[in-house]
Amino acid sequence: MNILYFSQFYAPESIAAAFRATENSKLWKQSGHEVTVFTGYPNYPVGKIFDGYDPKLLTEECINGVRVLRSKLIAKPNTSMAARLQNALGYFFFGWINTHFQKKKIGKDFDVVIGTSGVIFNALLAKLFASKIKKPYIFEIRDITYRQLIATGKSESSFSVKLMKKFELFLCHRAQRVVVVTDGFKNILMAEGIDESKISVITNGVEISPLGMRKSVADSVNLSYFGTLGISQKIEETFSYAVEIKKVLHNFTYQIIGEGAQRSAIEALLADGSYPYVELLHGMTPEELEPYYEKTNLSVVTLAKSEDFEYTLPSKLFQIMGRGIAVLFIGPDGEAADIVRKNHAGIVLCGTLKEDIQVLRNFFTQSDYQEQLDKMGRNGYEAVYRHYDRKILAADYLELLRTCLA
Repeated sequence: MNILYFSQFYAPESIAAAFRATENSKLWKQSGHEVTVFTGYPNYPVGKIFDGYDPKLLTEECINGVRVLRSKLIAKPNTSMAARLQNALGYFFFGWINTHFQKKKIGKDFDVVIGTSGVIFNALLAKLFASKIKKPYIFEIRDITYRQLIATGKSESSFSVKLMKKFELFLCHRAQRVVVVTDGFKNILMAEGIDESKISVITNGVEISPLGMRKSVADSVNLSYFGTLGISQKIEETFSYAVEIKKVLHNFTYQIIGEGAQRSAIEALLADGSYPYVELLHGMTPEELEPYYEKTNLSVVTLAKSEDFEYTLPSKLFQIMGRGIAVLFIGPDGEAADIVRKNHAGIVLCGTLKEDIQVLRNFFTQSDYQEQLDKMGRNGYEAVYRHYDRKILAADYLELLRTCLA
C-alpha cells in the first residue's frame, strides 16, 4: 500500500498525536508499505520552530525511512485557545496552498489518505486532498473535540461547540471509515447517527521498550506528571493530593515537566515556597525525559472529572504503564479508570476530594506500599505487552486499511 497520513504534529514533537503518527508510520514502513506524512514544522509546545529546521512553504525529509513533508505554519505557544486556533488555522491555510499548488511534489499515487483529528482542520485538509485525488479517506478521531469543549466549560448551545460538532460529524459521514481510540467514542458517534459498520476502534498504545521495565525505586515515592499543562488536565488540583501524600511520607517528591496554558498558574502556586517538594521543569524531548521516568515509581494521569471525559484514554496512560510505572489516575470513572482497575496497574481516584484523600491515606499508611507500587508497575507493563503494544495495533490498522481498499 501507498499511504498518505495527515498529522499536524510529528516527530520530534512530544505530544500524543505525534507519538501515534510517528510510531504507526514507522511500523507500516517496516512492514513493507510506502508511507508519506504531511505535517507542519515542529514547534509544539513552546511555539518556536525547533533548531535545525528552516521553514519554507514545503520541504521534505526522511525519518525512520518515512517520507515526511513539512508545510509552513504559524508557530504559537500552547498557552491559550486563541494561540492554538491561530496555530491550527495557519497550518490549514498553508497546507491548503500546498495541496493545491504543490500537488506534483506531494504526489497522487496513494492508495488511501488518513486525516487525524484532535486538530479538526488537519482532518479537513486531508479530506479535501483525498477528494481531489479521488482516493479513500479515513477519518481518525483521537478526541471528539466538541465533547472536549463542553467538558472544559463551553455551553452545549455555544457557537463554537455547534460549529465543531458540524465539522466532526460532516467528516464522519464523508469518510469511508472512521477510526476512534475508545469504545465510548464509538458509542457517541453511533448516537449521533454515524453507521456502526463504518466505525473501528484502534486504541492508543505504546512501543514496548526493548529494555523492558524500569528498575524499582527503593525507599522513596517519586511522583511525576509529564505532559501538557492544559485546562483539561487540572494540574493545580493535583497539589491537594501531593500535600496529603507528603503528610504521610517523609521521602516524597513531585516532579512536573511540561508546557501549556496552565503553566503560569502552576508557577504562581509554587512562587511562595509552600511546596518545597514540588519541582516544575520545562518540556523535554522523549529522549530527555527517559532519565526522569527512571526515577519515577508513581505517575499522574489526570482529567477533569466530567462525564464528557469518561471515554477519553490519554496516551500518557500507556506511556507510563509501558515503562512499568504505577499510575495515579485522577479523573472521571470511565474507560481510563477501568483499564487501571482491571489490570491492577495503579491507584484510581474518581470520587470527591475527601474520598480520594482517604484512599491515598489508606494506601500509603500500609507497611508494604512500596512493594504494592512495584507490583502495580509490573501489572501495567504486562497489560501493555498483551493488549496495547503499538506493533499489534499498527498491524490491526493495516488490516483495516486493506479491508477498505478491498
